[in-house]
Amino acid sequence: MDKRYLGGGLAVAIALAAPFALGQAKKAGPAGPKAKIDVKAVSSTLASGNVAEIDAALTNIRMAGKEGGKGATAPLAARLKNGLPKELLKKALETIGELEDPAAAESCEAYLAHRDPEVRLAAVRCLGGAKGPAATKALRVALADLDVRVHGLAATLLGEAKAAEAVPELVVALDKGVNEAAVSIGQLCEGKAGSDKSCDALTERLKSKPLDVMASGLQQVLTRKDVPDDYKKNIIKVVRELSSAKAREVLESVKKGYPKDGSKAVLDALDKAIKDLEGAK
Repeated sequence: MDKRYLGGGLAVAIALAAPFALGQAKKAGPAGPKAKIDVKAVSSTLASGNVAEIDAALTNIRMAGKEGGKGATAPLAARLKNGLPKELLKKALETIGELEDPAAAESCEAYLAHRDPEVRLAAVRCLGGAKGPAATKALRVALADLDVRVHGLAATLLGEAKAAEAVPELVVALDKGVNEAAVSIGQLCEGKAGSDKSCDALTERLKSKPLDVMASGLQQVLTRKDVPDDYKKNIIKVVRELSSAKAREVLESVKKGYPKDGSKAVLDALDKAIKDLEGAK
C-alpha cells in the first residue's frame, strides 16, 4: 500500500480504532501458555542425522519451555547418548537441563568426563537445571574438575540446591582454591560447633584464605535467620580480632546488607565491632 494514504482517511481510521484496540488488548489479559511440542515429531528429528533439523528441534523445545517441552527428556537423552557435534552437544545439554526434569541427570552426568571443558561446563549447567538427588550427587563430583569455570559453577549450584550434605566436600574444594565454595558453605553450614557441616569451617580459615573470599561466606551466615544470635556474635568477634581496616570493611558491608527485620542484638554487636576497629590499618 502507498504510504501516502497514511496522511489521509486511513490515518484517521487508525487513530479512531486505537482506543478500541487498546481496550481489547487489556481485556485479553496475559498471553496464553506456550505451544506444546509434538513429541513424536521431535523424537524422529532428534534421531535423524540432519544437523540443521536437530538444531531447529532443540530451539523449538527451548521455546516451548518447561511445560510445553514435557515429554522431550527421553528423546533428548537418547540423542545425547549417541553423541553430537560440539556446539550442538552443548545446546542439547542446556536444552534438556531447562526442562527441569530430574530424569535428565544421568544424561548430564555422562558428559562430566568429556575432554572439552566447555562441554563439561554445559553438563554442570544441565545438572543445575535437572535438580534432584542424582543431580546433586553429580555436582559434588564436579567440584573436583580441574577447570575453574566447571568447579566454580558446581560449587555455586550446590548452594542454590540447598545441598547441605555437600558441605564437607565444599570445604575440601575451598581448601583447593574453589573460592565460590565459600558462599555455598555460608548458605548451607550449621550454626554450631562440633559438626563436619559447621560454619566454623569459615572462621577457621580467616587467616589462611583471602578475607574477601571468606567474607562472602560469612556474610551469608550472618544474615541467615536459622543461625543462633550467639553464634553470629562469635563470628563478629573473630572478625573484629583480625584488627585490620579490611576487617572493618567486611563488617560494614555485612551491616549494609543486614535484614531490616534482623536481630537487634547482632546489629548492636556489628556496630560495636565497627566502632572498635576505627583507625585500624
